[in-house]
Amino acid sequence: MSQFLATALVLHVVLGLIALGAIHLTFMQVIRKQPPWGIVVAAAWTALLGFLLSWMTGAYYYVVHYGVAVKPRIVSGEFPWAHKIFMEAKEHVFLLIPFLAVVALFAVYALREVENPALKSAASAIIATTLVLGVLVAAAGVIVSGGVR
Repeated sequence: MSQFLATALVLHVVLGLIALGAIHLTFMQVIRKQPPWGIVVAAAWTALLGFLLSWMTGAYYYVVHYGVAVKPRIVSGEFPWAHKIFMEAKEHVFLLIPFLAVVALFAVYALREVENPALKSAASAIIATTLVLGVLVAAAGVIVSGGVR
């Protein structure tokens, strides 16, 4: 693997973890009685940008290296289910996360303008869903990484 691909992989992981921390912060602040909107907006933007950049670096690594060099080793190795189950699920769920982060950001802006309990509940559910899916995708990444060894 080239240095550029290794960097893309590390950035994919680090940016994803930053995005997870930011979406967690967004959730924890939105559910407060009086959310600090400056922090909430900054965290939601950080989450969105982190997810998008992680998405791009991960996609580049996947297309250029994983499918050619890593996937065959996993599928022919001791743990083929690491790819067949976890990577396949990760690929599809990962595509959804940045779109959920966009919706979460729009919801945060809407909540900042108007106090609406139903909107707050819906926004909290979207943000929590983004967080949970992000954690599951990260866990799937760990499992897939273990499958290549």
